[in-house]
Amino acid sequence: MLRSPRVSSSFAQWTRAGDDDAPLSTTRRAIVAELQTAIEAHQFDSETLEDIISILEHECLCWKYRNDGTLPAGQNAGAFRQTLERSRTNQLVDQLSDCLVRSISPSSHYERELQSKALLSALALLRAQGVEALQAAFHDRLRTRLADLFRDLQGVPGQRAVFSAETVRKFQSGYYLCLAAEYARHFQRAEPIVVSVVSSVVNLLIVGAAIAGAAMGNGPPNVQSTLQTLERAFRPLWISPNELFQALCTLQELTRITMALHAYGEAMTSVDPVAYDKVQQCCDTMAAVIIGKILSIINSPQGFQNDIGPRAVHLDYFVAFFNRGPNDLGRYFYQYGLLDCVSQLSGVLSSNSLSADLVDTMCKIMATSLEASYRWKCAEILMRDPITRRTQLDMLPEAVERYNPNMTAQAKTKLRDEVKVIYELLNEEDGIFLSPTPSIPGPQDAAAVGRLSPSGWIESAQPSSTITAHAQRHSISLPQGSLLARTRYHRAGLSPDGLYAYFATPRDLYLFRVPSSTSTRANDILLHLDTRRSEYREAVLSNSFLAVLHEGRTDSLEVYKYGSHAQTYTLMTTEPFEATSRESRWRADCLAIHEARDRVWIAIGGRSSQSETISSTIRMYRIDIDGQNFSRHDAYFHRSRPNPFTSDYVKSIAFAPDGGRLVCVTNNNRILVWLLSNNARPIQPPFQIAKRYVPEMNARGATSATLFQTVSANPYVLCTTSPSRERSANNGEWSFVSPVGAGPAQVPQQLDHHLWRLQNAKAIIAGAVSPDGSVIALLEETGRILLMPLVAQEGGGLSALDPIALDKRLRSQKSASPTALRFCMVERRLCLVAVDPDGTVIRLPFQDQTGG
Repeated sequence: MLRSPRVSSSFAQWTRAGDDDAPLSTTRRAIVAELQTAIEAHQFDSETLEDIISILEHECLCWKYRNDGTLPAGQNAGAFRQTLERSRTNQLVDQLSDCLVRSISPSSHYERELQSKALLSALALLRAQGVEALQAAFHDRLRTRLADLFRDLQGVPGQRAVFSAETVRKFQSGYYLCLAAEYARHFQRAEPIVVSVVSSVVNLLIVGAAIAGAAMGNGPPNVQSTLQTLERAFRPLWISPNELFQALCTLQELTRITMALHAYGEAMTSVDPVAYDKVQQCCDTMAAVIIGKILSIINSPQGFQNDIGPRAVHLDYFVAFFNRGPNDLGRYFYQYGLLDCVSQLSGVLSSNSLSADLVDTMCKIMATSLEASYRWKCAEILMRDPITRRTQLDMLPEAVERYNPNMTAQAKTKLRDEVKVIYELLNEEDGIFLSPTPSIPGPQDAAAVGRLSPSGWIESAQPSSTITAHAQRHSISLPQGSLLARTRYHRAGLSPDGLYAYFATPRDLYLFRVPSSTSTRANDILLHLDTRRSEYREAVLSNSFLAVLHEGRTDSLEVYKYGSHAQTYTLMTTEPFEATSRESRWRADCLAIHEARDRVWIAIGGRSSQSETISSTIRMYRIDIDGQNFSRHDAYFHRSRPNPFTSDYVKSIAFAPDGGRLVCVTNNNRILVWLLSNNARPIQPPFQIAKRYVPEMNARGATSATLFQTVSANPYVLCTTSPSRERSANNGEWSFVSPVGAGPAQVPQQLDHHLWRLQNAKAIIAGAVSPDGSVIALLEETGRILLMPLVAQEGGGLSALDPIALDKRLRSQKSASPTALRFCMVERRLCLVAVDPDGTVIRLPFQDQTGG
C-alpha cells in the first residue's frame, strides 16, 4: 500500500544540509544516528521508517554525483552529495533486519510494511555502492533474520475467512520480504551474474541521476532526450524480459529513483519553488514513461496472466527460498511487482489524473483476475488521488463489473468489500479520518493485559543524604495595577532549569528571571503579553520556549521563543483550534512541553462535546529548533483499542524528563501513560491506573502525575490526590507511587505504594521528583511544601519515609500548575524550587547533587 513517504522535517533537514558553509557530514550523520538509535531501542514508528526510506532513496539519487563530481546548475554541492558510507549502510541493513515490529495495533501492520520496504532500500543501496559479497557471519545472520521476520509475519493473528486491512498489510509486507530475500540472495557469491545485476543497477542509477540533472538545468538539454536514452538502455529488458528478477529489479530501481527525486522536490518546495516546478515536471514525465512501459508489458499477449496464483499458501514460497534456493522470483510476484511500481508512481503525478489506458487496464485486471492481491493493488492505483477517492469508491465497482458481465453476485459483493477496505487504508496513510475509530466498550481484554513481576522491580539502594527543612525565601515584585483595581494572579510556573518563571492573570502574562537574591525589581520583566479578546487559561515553559493557551470564542495556542534579556522574544506561531462541527468547538484544557536537542514537542489535552457526548484527545505539535518550523503532528492517542478517552477527558498532562513517555490524568481520575516513539507517537496502548475517588465540591481526586526513573532505570509515576471525606471507604484515596509498564499491565498490590504517612496532610495539588528518584516534593493546598525520601522496598518497588515540612511556605491555593514545583540544577547544585502566583519563590539547596 506504500505511497510516497511524507516529507518530514528530518528529511527536509537532510536535503537542506547542503549549504556550502554547513557541516554537511556532521549534520546528516547526526540525523542518521538518531534514526538508528530509535531503531535499535525499538522506539520507532512509521515516520522513523519513512525517514529512513527517503534518505536511502536520496542516497541512490546522489550516486551519480559521487562518480563524476558534476553538480546540478544553481544547486548546493551538498544537496546531491552522497553521505552514507558502506559501513553505515551495512549497519542499517543489520538493524532493520533485527527491528521486529510488534503486532499491537492496526498501525503496526503498516510499520511492518515500511520495515520491509526500508530493508529492501538498504540492500539496493548496498549493491549500488559496489558491495558484491557480505561477510559470512553477517550474511548468515541476515538470512536467519529474514526467515524469522517471515515466520513472525505468518504468526500474526488474522482471520482467513474475513477480508480486512490486516490481510492487505500482511501480504504487502510478505511481498517486500520476498523481494528483499531475493536481493540478499545475490550477495552470496561474487559470480558474473552478480556483477551484471550490479552493473545494471549502477547504470540505472546514473541514468536516473542524469534525469535529475536535466531537471535542474544540468546534463542533457531536456528531460525528453534523457528519457529516450533511458528507454534505449532498458528496452531489451522491458520488451522481452529473459530473467524475471532482473527485469523487476530494473523497474523497482527506476521507480526508486523517481520517488527519490520527487521527495527531494517536495523538501525544497519552500526553499526554491522554481526548482520544485522543474523537478515535478521531470517526475511527471518519468512516471508517465515508466507506467507506459509497464502497461506495454501487461497488455502484451503473454504479459499478464490473470489465472496465475501464489505458490501454496501465499508465502510458503518464501520459506522454500531458504530451503531449496529457487532460480527466480516467480511470475506471480513478478506481476504483483509490476503493479506495485505503478502504484508508487501514480502517487507522484502532479495532476493526480490517470491515463485512460491505465484505468482501462486496471479495471480489466480487477474484473478478470482470480488472484485477490492483484485486485487490491489495482484498486489502490485507481483510488490514489485523495480528491477523487470518495467518488471512485462509489463508481469503481460498477465500472469494473462492465468488463465482466458474467460476474456472480457473490463476486460483486466481494469486490465491493475489497474496494472499501483499500479506500480506508489509503485514507489512513494520507491522514484522512472521516469518522473516529469505534471504541470497544467495557474494560480491556484481560488476555491482552500483562502483569508486572515484582522481581523486575527490585531496586538497588537509593542515594541518600541529610535533608534540611531550612529553605530560602525570595520574592518577585509583580505589577500590581492601581489602588482601585488590584491585579490578581491566578497561575505561576517554572522552567525546567528553574531560572525563569511566568505569572498569569486572565488578561496578562509576565515572564521573569527567578531571583538569586532577596528580590527582583519590576523592570526585570523579560516578557509581557496582554490580551483583550480572550483569557489566558494555561501556560508552560521549556528552557527556551513559552506555550500559552487562550480561551475565547475560538481557543488557540501561542508559542514564543524567549531569551535571557528583557523583551528578547519572538512569536513563533498562533494556532487556532478549529471547531469539530457546527454545534461543537474543541476546548483545550491542559498542555505540556518537552525541549530536546533539536526539536520541541507540545502536547495539548482537549475535548469537544455534542449532545451530551464528550470526545477527547491529545494533540501534538512540533517545533524544529534549527529551522524554527512549527507543525501539527498527528499522533492518534485516541486510536488505541479500546479508546482510552471514551466518556472521559484529559485534565492534566506531562512528559517524562527524557520525553520518552507521556502521562495524563483524566476527569475520571485515571492515570494513562504512553510509551512514545522518537517521533512522539504512542507505540502501543497506554498503561493505566484506575482508583476510586468520591467526587465532592472540595475533593478533586487525582490532581497531578509526574514520571520519573530510579537509579536502576525503572520507570515510576507519582500521583498526587485531593481526597474526599469518604476516603476511608476507598483505601484512603492516597497519593501514591507506582511502577509504570510499557503498555497495558496490572500492578501487583505489593508494588503500588500509598503515601499513607501523609495522613495529617491536606489535599496535595502538585508533586515533583528528584532526578535520581530518591526524593519526592509535594505542594499542599495550604502552601506547605513536604519532602519524602524514597527507599527501596523489600520485595520490589519503592516506599516513602516520613514527610519533612519546609520552614517556608507559599500562599494557599486550591490548584496549582504542575510546573510550580521543580527539582533543578542551580550553579551545579541540586535545588528544589517552588513558586506561587503572588511572586513568592522558595529554594532549597541540597547538600550534594543526588538530592536524596
